[in-house]
Amino acid sequence: MKNALTFDVEDWLQSTFDKSVQIRNIVVDQTNKVLDILSEAEVQATFFIQGLVAEAFPQLVREIHKLGHEIGTHGYSHEFVFNQSQSEFADDLKKSINLLEDITGEKIIGYRAPDFSITYRSLWALDVLEQNGIIYDSSIFPIKNSRYGIPNFRRSFHHVKYDGGLIEFPLSTVRIFGTNLPVSGGGYFRLLPYPLIKLAISKINSEGMSAIVYMHPYEFDADDLAKPLSKDESLSVKFFRYKQNMNRSKSETKLKKLLKDFTFTTAAEVLDIDR
Repeated sequence: MKNALTFDVEDWLQSTFDKSVQIRNIVVDQTNKVLDILSEAEVQATFFIQGLVAEAFPQLVREIHKLGHEIGTHGYSHEFVFNQSQSEFADDLKKSINLLEDITGEKIIGYRAPDFSITYRSLWALDVLEQNGIIYDSSIFPIKNSRYGIPNFRRSFHHVKYDGGLIEFPLSTVRIFGTNLPVSGGGYFRLLPYPLIKLAISKINSEGMSAIVYMHPYEFDADDLAKPLSKDESLSVKFFRYKQNMNRSKSETKLKKLLKDFTFTTAAEVLDIDR
C-alpha cells in the first residue's frame, strides 16, 4: 500500500518562536539534507512550503520541484488559521499560492495549515481552500490536543462535503480503546520508539488506509537548537528549546528505516490526483 510522506518547510525560529524574525539561510541546508535522504532512497514526497520561505529562497523551491517532488502550500506567514478572519486567511492563502505557482509554473493543489490550525472554530477555512482552487487539504488532526485537533473527525481521506469536492487527508492516527492516538510525525515521530511507529503504520495499512507522515526539515538538524537564543534566555524558553530538540539526532536513522519498511510517495499520488 502506498503511504504519503510530507514535509512542512519553514524556519522554526520564525514560524514557532518569533514571527517577526527573518527566515534564515539554514532552512536551505536543512531541506537539502532531507532531499539527499529521499534521493538515496529514490522516494518522492510532498513539500508544503511556507510562502515566506519561497519568497526568500525561490531556488530551493525550484530544486525540490526539479527533483520530482510535489509542491504544496503551507500558507504565507505561518499565522494560525483560527487567529485569522476569513478574508485574512484568503489573502494569506492566495499570496502563497501565487508565489509557488510563479516559481514552479505548476498549479498548487494541496494545503496544510500551520500547526494543524483548522479546528472546530475554523472549519470555514475548508470552503475558502476550495474556492481558491485547492483540491486537497491535510490540516486536520483527529486527536484531542490543547492546541489543535478534531477528535471525532474521520480518520481516512475523503471528500469533505460532496463527491468531487475538496478532499481532506487527515493526519494519521491509530485507534485504541475508542481513542485516536497520534503516530504520524513531528514530535511524535521523534519521541516514539521506531518499532512502535512501524507497528502503528502497519496497523493503519491493515485497516485499508494509507498513512500520511509529516516532518519538518529542521527536525533533522540537532545543532540548530544547541545554542541559547539570547544571553538572557528565560527558563520557559530553555524548556521550549529542550522539547523542540529532543531526539533530533535520531530523525535521519528513523526516516531511513521507514523508507525501507514501507512504500511512500506524494500525497497527490496516494489520492490519485492527476497532475
